[in-house]
Amino acid sequence: VIDNGSAMCKAGFAGDDAPRAVFPSLVGRRRQQSSMVGFSNKDSFVGDEAQAKRGILNLKYPIEHGIITNWDDMEKIWYHTLLSSILLNAKMASFIS
Repeated sequence: VIDNGSAMCKAGFAGDDAPRAVFPSLVGRRRQQSSMVGFSNKDSFVGDEAQAKRGILNLKYPIEHGIITNWDDMEKIWYHTLLSSILLNAKMASFIS
């Protein structure tokens, strides 16, 4: 289940007591395209990672007033939600059990 909000994205599995992932619904891109120390070759950052680098990124919220205004950025959020947040948490839970 994914709850895409204008400010926060929540995701998890039906039947769970709480979401497995909660993070800001934002995508950040470098202000300058030149190489910066500490940056990987990624062209964009999503959620908490974008929030942490907010001083050096242009931040965009792809949902405004409940309407998706940037489908490409929304796709990045979904990719992050499904592959990074949900699957990593599920793998960690099975590893610990």
